[in-house]
Amino acid sequence: MKSWREHGYPRVTRTTRDLLHHWQRDERERRLFFCQLEAAEAVIWLVEAPAAERQGIDIPRDESLRRYACKMATGSGKTVVMAMIIAWSVLNKLQNRQDTRFSDAVLVVCPNLTVKERLQVLFPSDQDNYYDRFDLVPRSLLPALSGGKYLLTNWHAFAPNDEPEPGEESPRYRKVLRRGKESDGAFCNRVLADLTGKSNILVLNDEAHHCYRPAPLEENANRRGLPSAATLTRKEAAAEWERATRWVQALDRINAARGINFCVDLSATPYYIRGSGYEEGRPFPWIVSDFGLVDAIESGIVKIPRIPVDDDSGRPIPAYFHIWKWVMDQLPPLERERGRRHAKPESVLRGADGGFQMLAGRWKATFEEYRKQGSPVPPVLIVACQDTGLSELGHEYIGLGRAQHELRNLPAEERTIRKAHKGKASRVAPRKGGNYWQRGQAG
Repeated sequence: MKSWREHGYPRVTRTTRDLLHHWQRDERERRLFFCQLEAAEAVIWLVEAPAAERQGIDIPRDESLRRYACKMATGSGKTVVMAMIIAWSVLNKLQNRQDTRFSDAVLVVCPNLTVKERLQVLFPSDQDNYYDRFDLVPRSLLPALSGGKYLLTNWHAFAPNDEPEPGEESPRYRKVLRRGKESDGAFCNRVLADLTGKSNILVLNDEAHHCYRPAPLEENANRRGLPSAATLTRKEAAAEWERATRWVQALDRINAARGINFCVDLSATPYYIRGSGYEEGRPFPWIVSDFGLVDAIESGIVKIPRIPVDDDSGRPIPAYFHIWKWVMDQLPPLERERGRRHAKPESVLRGADGGFQMLAGRWKATFEEYRKQGSPVPPVLIVACQDTGLSELGHEYIGLGRAQHELRNLPAEERTIRKAHKGKASRVAPRKGGNYWQRGQAG
């Protein structure tokens, strides 16, 4: 790939070359991350590079499916990469309808409704679409993207239509008996309504670590390092097995009836997970681009976790290095976390006050440095909490200025906000307003 890049991408189509140059031009107002370019280049190279250059490169297939996985750390912009690959495929297909290497029919599969809502930006018709927002396509070509067909769905939509409800006497059961098993063609007509008549489909699997071909359940207990009754219940293993099976088997049915050109898998962790029937943590064999969390942190692309280690106690390991464990050890037994019982929020905050002050002080020093350099983007302090009770107390603590005076909330300016996620993790961060804002993730 390096040689291919240095020689100006030989043998690619004119459309591809135009896009690659557009993504890398020096005058871009919004430069793309190098990891985004490398992920897109990897897929393009596998499709368009001269056969002689790809000699000896064998990406294992997932049975009948051709899959390319791009490992990208959370926050490094994998949604942008999805938009880049979609634009490359659709524009090339529209330019040459006879070229089967490309597709103008795109199926994006995601794990849940929350992710599905976030991925609406992949539709060219969306007001906030990424093709325009991130300048992924020359303005003259933007209208052409509307010539493609796009479907965004989650794996739940792949439920077979011939699965009866429990109970043999239910109306649905009798209807299923009369209709018989749903054919692959009928299945595709139902789940691919927005891609009617389309074949040779480009598939993008988001959070693709949930899309794999599980080993048979009965083999799980016989394989070393796999979940046992002590780590994963039979019910939990069956639930994970059912999700993965439904997702990948739906792709098999689509491939059989319509044809899948290839799949691009996006995930921060493209590994077999617990309950898969394979060794937990084993990478998917079709990974073609690898940009993990350590790479993202070292490159300054994602948020950098900070640990309060400025400790003058003289201990070999600073007191707050493992702050949660340290706080738990300091608490009286009745106030500690034990089993399903959470620790008392007031006790946790009292024990963590020193670490809080240390990190807030470091934030203040960074803020002053940013201000001296004239940076319009201030640093952001994000605090992840175990539950909503602790996050409410932490929000009050910071919002009253007890951690840093600059973070206190004012009557006309909210500088510290609380955001809860599914009733569990919460975070406290400066909000946009005055000299403060809440920082968003890239892509």
